[in-house]
Parts: sequence; structure tokens; C-alpha cells
Amino acid sequence: QLPMHLLADARVPFLGYCGPRYSVGNPVLLAINPGGGLDDYIERHPADAELIPLIEAFIRAKGATTPKAFESMCNVYMQHVQTWKLWNIVNPTLAACGKKVDEVCYINLFPYRTRKNAIPRAKALAAAWSQIAAPLLKELRPRHLIALGKKSGGVAERFHLESRLFTIQRTNGDSYVCEQAKTVLETLRGAT
Repeated sequence: QLPMHLLADARVPFLGYCGPRYSVGNPVLLAINPGGGLDDYIERHPADAELIPLIEAFIRAKGATTPKAFESMCNVYMQHVQTWKLWNIVNPTLAACGKKVDEVCYINLFPYRTRKNAIPRAKALAAAWSQIAAPLLKELRPRHLIALGKKSGGVAERFHLESRLFTIQRTNGDSYVCEQAKTVLETLRGAT
């Protein structure tokens, strides 16, 4: 399932970020996997050139250097999320929650790029849930888990029982908020 190009980058785990003002009980946004696996992705774009070294530095960090490496990675990740097409969905989701981007955590259920940005195989998703998402959610203890898309929502629905789940349907290209998503956002607004 690896992309055709930049295989080393495809093996970098884009886990997500935790905002510096996140507190236990705040929402967690759950995406399925990072983009960037398309066949035309043959060289790092500027955002990856900035973020990937920070992710790798966090992975290598030991002891007292770990919190600073985590903070650096999260701050840049948080800035990048706001430049993605997905921001067209994330921004109204944050508004419905009454939260700012630095008050939530954003997690990629499967943190690796896949060929043509395809959904990972069921066995890989189950492993990612048990080894990555579930332990993170246990520590974060969100009151609301907000799945960004039906794919991540389906996985969360199957495995996660601790938080109230909201699934925000995405559109092809994330260029607008569809009517189904608007309905869920209104429900979310009422729940918060």
C-alpha cells in the first residue's frame, strides 16, 4: 500500500498534533490517514520539508529533549492543518465545538501515507487502532470524538465506546461542507 515515490517519507508516522491548550475532555479530531500518497508526489513540498524533520526529531528525542521536540512538531503541524483543504471541514467543526485549533488534538488513525491516499486494509486499520489510536484516546479522554469522514467514523464506531462519536461527512476535495455534515455540526453544537 506504499506510495510509488518518496518511500522514506511514506514511512514517517504523521500521528497528528495536540494543541498546547488541550485539556482532558476537549474534543479529539480523528482523520483516517495523511494525504500525500498520490503518484504525482515525487518531491517534498515545502510543508513536508518543514514538518517531516520535526516529526523525525520527535521520534529520536530522548529524556529532557522530548517535550520540546513534541511542542515544536505540534506547533508546525497545527499551522499546516490550517492550510490544507481539510481545513474547510475542520474550521466549522471547531466552531461547532466552541474550540480553537490549539484546544484540540488531531489524530491520524493510520499515520502513514498510502498509495493514492487509499484507505488502509482492514487488518492494518485494526492494528493501528489498537496500537496507536486507542492508547492515545485513553490518555486524552475526550468527551467528543469527531471523525473527519465516513472512513474514520466507521473505524471509530467499530472500536471506540468511551466518547460520544460524531462523524462529519467529507466531500470529494473537501471544498465545501455538505448538508449531512451541517446536520451533524448542528448536533455537535448542541452537545457542547
